[in-house]
Amino acid sequence: MRRKTKTTPPFRVAIIGGGIGGLTVALFLHHFCEAQSVQVDVYEQTGEYREIGAGIGLGVNATKLLHKIGVGDAVNDIAGTKDNIWFALRRFDNSEEITTIFSNDEGKVRQASVARYELLNVLLSFVKDRGAANLHTKKKCQAVEDLGDSVRISFADGTSAEADLVIACDGIHSKMRQQFVQDKHVYSGKIVYRGSVPMSRISPEWTFPSYSAMWVGPGKHIVTYPISANRTLYYVACITKDEDKLGDLKESWSTTCEREELEEDFGDVDELARKLFRLTSEKPSKWLINDRDPAPQWTFLGGKVVLLGDAAHPMVPHQSAGAGQAMEDGYIIAKALAEHLDRRKTGQKTVKLSQWMDLYQKVRMPRAQKVQETSRGAGLLYQMQAPQMEGKTFDECVPILAETVKNRLKWIFTEDLDVAYEKERIETVGSLDEEKAKSPLGGCFCM
Repeated sequence: MRRKTKTTPPFRVAIIGGGIGGLTVALFLHHFCEAQSVQVDVYEQTGEYREIGAGIGLGVNATKLLHKIGVGDAVNDIAGTKDNIWFALRRFDNSEEITTIFSNDEGKVRQASVARYELLNVLLSFVKDRGAANLHTKKKCQAVEDLGDSVRISFADGTSAEADLVIACDGIHSKMRQQFVQDKHVYSGKIVYRGSVPMSRISPEWTFPSYSAMWVGPGKHIVTYPISANRTLYYVACITKDEDKLGDLKESWSTTCEREELEEDFGDVDELARKLFRLTSEKPSKWLINDRDPAPQWTFLGGKVVLLGDAAHPMVPHQSAGAGQAMEDGYIIAKALAEHLDRRKTGQKTVKLSQWMDLYQKVRMPRAQKVQETSRGAGLLYQMQAPQMEGKTFDECVPILAETVKNRLKWIFTEDLDVAYEKERIETVGSLDEEKAKSPLGGCFCM
């Protein structure tokens, strides 16, 4: 009589949130864990997979990761051809060049400014084509409960699901974060207007058709960049506002205003920039910028719940780094989980899931929180509010700005995540293996 082979059930991963961060980590998990028995479910709270807002900037640090999993070419297609320029800084009053910052593009691996919905559609199509995850909609996560070896997720519709690992990708107002981290969002002191204009309507006088341009001035700055294969120009106009002057303005992508409000707040900028506002066909969006102070911890319930992206490290948008940092999170989580599952498969149980997820936190937290901090600083710098500019005129601030931004962003875009991961893995996981090998049980990995 042939003995039945005992099969190991799949390792269940639940991703809370079906935005760019959620779908990207699903693809990284598929890439790194494809040889393992893994079941990935993505739970999106709305009725469809969608991204609100127009544009998003991805640095080479992020696009490099997408190329590693075969998604980079598709992202290049929706971004369009770009010059090897990250952005050009201009004076707010006359559009005179202050300095130009070049990117570190590496051939096909290059920075990309894209429409959010187009990027989401690319990611969604790859998830479906590769069978990377089961996709669920109308599943608003309310809480998680520790079951010992697994976690129960409760949804607003009264249903629940179990998972061995929950990855919270549900944004700055994350229910998962609220369950484990007792903090509140912080008003950054700035609000933004956002809108877009067909490139054909502002050509030929617009001389930045394939890269970002930024107008900077006291208390305000405007960022522009092309999206949708350079067919559309997207702008973000940011201004400092006292909290008592916000009225009922909230942090919401759906809030709009009359164009006159935007034109009044930026009536002193150069004509070239103001022309953008006049050509906007729809009401611009208007919302305040919040973030949160750095969280002391991203992993909970023995590593069975982890935070990713804005749920872990929400940041102001002044370095266009938020999406890229979320992608870096997903990449490292997937690498760590793949090693955990591989060891579990071969009986090497010296390192528990909690320690692999702690490894994720050790690799990512210092870097992501530094991006948080410097993104706040960038907003002050671009609006002549940095400490070194205090008491100085705009003209006196301009050379300080030019010198400060020269190398300010390079460290964000040139990080080698694989090297950072391996260094921390050797120091953390390697030391645990050595301790186990020296134990009275010798090299036995049985537990």
